[in-house]
Amino acid sequence: MRLLGRSELKVLLQRPEETSVSIYMPTQRTGDVEQGAIRLKNLLRNAEDKLLGMGLRQPEATHLMEQGWALVDDPLFWHHQGDGLALFTAPDIFRYFRLPYHLDETVIVSKRFHVSPLLPLFANDGIFYVLALSQNKVRLIQCSRDAGREVTPRTLPGSMADVLQYDEFSENLQFRSGPTQGAAGRGNAMYHGHGEGKDVAKDQLIRFLREVDHGLHEALKEEQSPLVLAGVEYLVAHYREVNTYQYLLSDDVDGNPDDLSPAELQNRAWPIVEAYFAREWEKALARFGEGSGRGLTLTRLDDVVLAAHDGRVSALFVAMELQRWGRFYRDERRLELHEEYQPGDEDLIDAAVVGALMTGAAVHVVAPKHVPNGEEVAALLRY
Repeated sequence: MRLLGRSELKVLLQRPEETSVSIYMPTQRTGDVEQGAIRLKNLLRNAEDKLLGMGLRQPEATHLMEQGWALVDDPLFWHHQGDGLALFTAPDIFRYFRLPYHLDETVIVSKRFHVSPLLPLFANDGIFYVLALSQNKVRLIQCSRDAGREVTPRTLPGSMADVLQYDEFSENLQFRSGPTQGAAGRGNAMYHGHGEGKDVAKDQLIRFLREVDHGLHEALKEEQSPLVLAGVEYLVAHYREVNTYQYLLSDDVDGNPDDLSPAELQNRAWPIVEAYFAREWEKALARFGEGSGRGLTLTRLDDVVLAAHDGRVSALFVAMELQRWGRFYRDERRLELHEEYQPGDEDLIDAAVVGALMTGAAVHVVAPKHVPNGEEVAALLRY
């Protein structure tokens, strides 16, 4: 399962301007496969109609949507869904991602991909992860406020035995291990007795946990989302000794997580993450207030879009599910706002978000009443 991270986001954003189709739709983890297929079929037809409205000929529009149509009749695809689906297609690229949250049906045809519905994955108060850790099973759970789904990458070992390649691992810690050719890739055959059991067990445990940390680092190396550990006390304590992920939280979900579903892990971790998000939000508001006193804030949409495009934005605040249609003439450094969508328009709030994300700004997606100064958008500037 492809995990949508900042590297994949850059693939979508760092592209020349060309006809690009972005489709978003709610899905069901389990349920009526036919309903999902019908919904996607209708959205694909909608996209083709918009492509024709932009001047494409029917064969061109059909070819552009071809890979999307292939998913409609793919039963395996429909049996592995999250709460939402994002699909992107352009002349030389096709991507789709399963999302851990619900979203509205949306079809946008523009000169670049529309990414605002992805913001919960990259906003500073949206997505978090749970690393469910035991010697028998390692899982990574991607969570939102309301849901969780397993997204365990192949870079993570499945268990301690996978790393150490035990032939036998008994309760008295007497074991024989063959030559290790796998995840750790070191060592010769060894026989251990009772006397050295504790030291050997700890060394092997640390070796296993380092492999977990390495695999997690590969999967989340461009992430800034908080991570909560779920596991028994001694295992969690040893993992913290080797952890290199910057956003690991200090509190954890205690106990063996093996029999807990993604939804149960999300539910137990949410109070920890909710408190973290609240603290980060208070810090963000305080920084905005300080910047306002120094003349380092903007609230006009055209000013914010230009500043984000220039890389001057340090933190961006946007109202969720808000769209403002128009044209951004980048070379001329001006915006043209439209009351309603016109063929070829782009969402100008989305343009601000893209500029902010591409230059490393923090992005906060909040209810409209929580945007500073009651505006639609607000930006804290670096200079």
